[in-house]
Amino acid sequence: MKTILLLVTLVFSAMAVSSCTNDEGETEFEHLNPDEEQQMALKTEQKN
Repeated sequence: MKTILLLVTLVFSAMAVSSCTNDEGETEFEHLNPDEEQQMALKTEQKN
């Protein structure tokens, strides 16, 4: 009985882990180099 419960738990945890992958191919974060970051900071200062 414990073995069956262990196997069921492993199956559900494997399903949960596999469903949490990001398959969209795009990252959520935009990578900026220091020059771009400084330009963005200057633009926001000029708006204020």
